[in-house]
Parts: sequence; structure tokens; C-alpha cells
Amino acid sequence: MANSLSPRNFLRQLDLGTLDLFILICECGSIAGAAARGQLAASALSKRVAELEALAGAPLLERHARGVRPTFMGEQVQVHAQAILAQAERLRLDLADLAESARGVRGRVRLAASASAVEQFLPADLAGFARSHPEIRIDLQQCSSSQVASMVLAREADLGICSLDGQVPALQWRPYRTERLVLAVPRAHPLAAAECIAYAEALDFEQIGVRGSSAVQQSLARAASQARKVLRQRMEVDSLSVMCSMIECGMGIGVMPQGVFRHFGGRRLQAVQLSDAWATRQLCLYANDFEQLPEPARRFAEHAARAAAVKAARAAGPA
Repeated sequence: MANSLSPRNFLRQLDLGTLDLFILICECGSIAGAAARGQLAASALSKRVAELEALAGAPLLERHARGVRPTFMGEQVQVHAQAILAQAERLRLDLADLAESARGVRGRVRLAASASAVEQFLPADLAGFARSHPEIRIDLQQCSSSQVASMVLAREADLGICSLDGQVPALQWRPYRTERLVLAVPRAHPLAAAECIAYAEALDFEQIGVRGSSAVQQSLARAASQARKVLRQRMEVDSLSVMCSMIECGMGIGVMPQGVFRHFGGRRLQAVQLSDAWATRQLCLYANDFEQLPEPARRFAEHAARAAAVKAARAAGPA
């Protein structure tokens, strides 16, 4: 029947609520189970499915001893229904944003940042910005440095903060913070007594890596290659806090920003300074064009620059 309808008539007969219930039936594997979860009578749910099948012009569910499963056409309807409902949810969120704007919440900043920036510097900067601009929302997404660059290039983020191994020619950048990477080891570890070492000396021991930490991982792999040693990573974890826990339990040693070490591992672990040039990194603020940023994002970029300047001045001390 769907083929015989005009696009407009098809849309008028397509019911989003029915699509949602059809997905629920496929997930539950039974109409009775879906009716219980959807808080509907099973007879009402069956009627909705019958209407959807009439619109499709073919059966969408087949019955078996333990319930129902989608037919081939039903599987196709399920895939399309999930995509349609995802777009409907996006519409709901956008309408909510517009409603907030009408109530005085004006604009938002889409910000992508590496774990290093998020766990060391951004909380204080975001709090300061929120105090001076309560009408602006911040949408923050944490991801790897390469993903930060990709999101800014694709205009999925207004601004990005990370340390890239070489600048991206298509992006403009401004300095944000300087960080030092240190080697975190258990206090009883053979390297714990060293004040400063070259990372090559740490390659004799098993390491803990952070999943998705592309910029740091590239530096470690390059250092291992130059030292003609193997980078022995016993495991990869999802966060620097988990890395600290694994190191404390004797699972290995790991490289992390000094600021993160002070927060997560300072009381339990020992930080060993690294003499390698790559252990000092510049975190930068990235944009496609700082002059063409939306007003909320431009204001945050200016706030971040001022915060970085204040931090640098304090670190330098009195002249």
C-alpha cells in the first residue's frame, strides 16, 4: 500500500508513536512484553501493529512459540524507524534550546577537548565563564586530539582544545596552556628514586596506556622506535584516573600530565620527570576562523585567552 500513496499522504498516515512501539516489540520479542513496558493493553498494541502493516502492505511480524520476531520487511522498518525517531529526538532537543533562548538563555558554545585539557584546566575556565555569562550554555565533548581536530573541521564543534602533533593547516590556533608529561610509578618501583629520566629508560617496564590518547601514544611509540625498544603496553584504560589505580596495583607504569598526576595520583604514586623534549606540550585552542565564530564561542575564546594569560603571568612570578 505504501507504494500507492503519495509522499504527503504517506507521511500523514505514518505515526511516530506506532514506530516507537514497533521498535519496542522487536526489542521485547513479544507483544505482551512490549505492552507491559509501554503501559498499553496488548489488544491496543496489536491494533497499532495492524495499522502499520496495512500502511506497509505486508506482514511485519511473524509469530512463533515464544513470541514474535520481525519479518525481513519488519527488520527494514525497524532500521528506518530508529533513524526517524533519532531525528525526532534531535528536533525535540533543538526546540528545547529555542525555548530556553526565549526565556533568556542565549546561545551555546560547542566545545571539543582532549582528556588532558578537561581534567586539568577546563573546569576552572568553564566555571569562570559560566559566572560571567550565565545566559550561554556549554556543550562539552571529551575525545582524542585527532577527534577534536576532526570535529572542528567538520563544524561539529565551534572550538577545540588539545595538543596536536603538528598543526592542522586548515585550522587557526591560539596558545592555551603548557603542560608537562611525567612518568607515574608506584613508590616502591625501581624508577621511583630517579628525579628525571629519559623515557627510553622506562621502556624496560610494562606500561599502561589510555585508550584514544592519540597524541601521547604517538610520542611514546616514536620514542620507543628511536630507542629501538618495544613499547610493552599491558593494557589500555579509558581514563587517567583508572590508569592511576592500575599503576597503584602494580599493573604497570604510565605517562600522564603532571596536573592530572597531582589530582589523582599524588598521594599514592611517585612522579618522575621526563627529560624528553616531547614531554613539554602546548595545548592550543582551535577554530576554523576565530573572526567568524558565533558570538557565544567568540566570547569563550576570549575568556580562555585571558585565563591563559593570567595563569602564565602567575607562573612567571614577579618581574
